[in-house]
Amino acid sequence: MDTNWAGSIMQMLDKAVKLVWMNCLWVIFTLIGGIVLGVMPATASVSFLVRKMIKNEEIENVFQEFWKYYKNSFKSSNIIGLSFWVVGLFLFVDITFLIQMEGMIAKVLLIGVFVLLFVFLGVLLNFFPIYSRFEMKIMEYIKLAFVMAMTRPVTTVFMVLWLCVVTILSIEFSVIIPLLFNVLIILGINWLSIVRIEKKDYELISYNK
Repeated sequence: MDTNWAGSIMQMLDKAVKLVWMNCLWVIFTLIGGIVLGVMPATASVSFLVRKMIKNEEIENVFQEFWKYYKNSFKSSNIIGLSFWVVGLFLFVDITFLIQMEGMIAKVLLIGVFVLLFVFLGVLLNFFPIYSRFEMKIMEYIKLAFVMAMTRPVTTVFMVLWLCVVTILSIEFSVIIPLLFNVLIILGINWLSIVRIEKKDYELISYNK
């Protein structure tokens, strides 16, 4: 029993070290890609590795597997990322503009934009688990991410809430940012995807492959 207990502790420590190393690689390769071109393939690479960890698949060399997936996903993830950047910038400008306006119409429009922001976050968060699992045409990733965000609103809400929780914790405990910020977000959304989507709605995912 003592041996099993010690083995479990060692496995937990090994996973913790790998998670920190993944987050460091995410920061490094996001900067290497000039942030704009680095963030999507770096995030996709972390999602791929985290997914393997959740499913208890062996990760022999974190750097080698990260680098391999980063290279393979660089072009396609950035093409998709361009659409996310454009929509995100559009929503940011709209919110910034409407907050400064007064009147009922501005408030109604602001509520509408916040609804669109929630949908945008839902599609973005659902995208990475899908991208790390399936091989599809570029537009099919966005289509399936949108379908999952809209047809599974409870899971989408949990994903957005998890994003908020990790962000708040990171503001309170800034040490999380360089060590685990991105990895914790991806860990949560991949776990939700596997547990709440794939096991219950495999037929829907298979249909949209």
